[in-house]
Amino acid sequence: MRTLHGHLKFISIMDLIQWAGNSKRSGTLVVSCNGQNKKFYFQDGKVIFVDSGLDNERIIDFLMLETPLNKQEIQEKISVANSLGLPFISYLIADNIFSKEIINKIIRQIAQSAVTDVMKWLSGEFEFIDKLPSTVLNGPIELDSTLLLMESVNKFDELLMERTLDTNLVADEIKTNIMTGNINLPVIPDIIQQIQEKIEDPNASIGKIVDCITDQILVAKIFRICNSSYYKNANKISTLKEAVVLIGLKSLLSIVAVHALSSFSPKNSGEVRKVLGHSLVCGMIARQIARDMSGNFELAFICGLMHDIGKTIMLDMLDDYMLSPGLRAKVMEENHTEIGYLLAKKWHFAEDIQECIRYHHSPDKASINRSMVELVYLANTMSHTSDQPGTSGEIFLSMAQCNSYSEPNHRKTEIKQEGVDKQIGEMKNMYKDAWDFLV
Repeated sequence: MRTLHGHLKFISIMDLIQWAGNSKRSGTLVVSCNGQNKKFYFQDGKVIFVDSGLDNERIIDFLMLETPLNKQEIQEKISVANSLGLPFISYLIADNIFSKEIINKIIRQIAQSAVTDVMKWLSGEFEFIDKLPSTVLNGPIELDSTLLLMESVNKFDELLMERTLDTNLVADEIKTNIMTGNINLPVIPDIIQQIQEKIEDPNASIGKIVDCITDQILVAKIFRICNSSYYKNANKISTLKEAVVLIGLKSLLSIVAVHALSSFSPKNSGEVRKVLGHSLVCGMIARQIARDMSGNFELAFICGLMHDIGKTIMLDMLDDYMLSPGLRAKVMEENHTEIGYLLAKKWHFAEDIQECIRYHHSPDKASINRSMVELVYLANTMSHTSDQPGTSGEIFLSMAQCNSYSEPNHRKTEIKQEGVDKQIGEMKNMYKDAWDFLV
């Protein structure tokens, strides 16, 4: 049995893995530093298993995340595998406890975590032994050493970037650029300004508003949403005038805005459409809740439709920063409400719409029209349940706070459990209608 040993400051973990892979070595690489030990098992140059004592790198911890089995039950499986003289992971797969795909994913995650952790060490020692224990020999998982290195280096770079980059500075810079105009924002199309002027003109007719809509793609989309299952119109809408009357003038403005935003940020078109699709469904739900409760259903539709406008804009803005996918999502989630509010303010949206955009995750902070913010908060919650069956009861309980919502001089209407169930049941159709609109 041959051994190779040395110091990590002279030969890095990356060099050792590459050496084992290129020379198709079989054996155990042990790296250690300050009482920490990690073992990488190679067979014919492939990584077949990784063993580490750290909580976030032990296979048992990963297995507990992927299965209802508890720690004791998993340890019992290990004992059975040992008594049969089988590699543990081979036993898990052969006994149909886990699929090979799940085990492969887990070993890859453990290996990446272990390699990136060693890359942080400032010192340490290594030893390579030309021997494999029977518990891992001829196991079913084989990770390509070169690919593992590439993935680990990328992960290390992301972690390094996340440690050195102050995400608050990124968000603050974007907010400052919006307020000062030092950033390319989507310009409100002329059609929105024209429609707005006609709405505010007491002498303007529906015909004059219809005359503003000349974009053929927009016309087609308006017909599509009017004739969708959401509006449940008995007669098919065939003229633009009928469509505008059905939708409502203010809702028409919002639909035109969504149409304009759908072509914003071509590099992120898929993500933009996903956000806008969710927003359209949120608006539909908010409109229906407000209608059922004798509220301002047209304003509810607009607020629901516009609530995530900050995400749409940030998808483009964040391309200017070198962020990992995880960090990018974090910055967007933590700042989209404030950035959306700043944009709505710059675009001179009504104050109650601005407030819904700013506080749709924290309605208790609202002061201008708190009931509307609560309603959008609830519609947003419901619109995220399309792929989570069985949550209507929880939503119903959370909607109790919204049961006081009604317009002045209107009878208070309570939200019923049946109504919640019906809304959730119709969500698939809503998402289809929304996606059709955005195509």
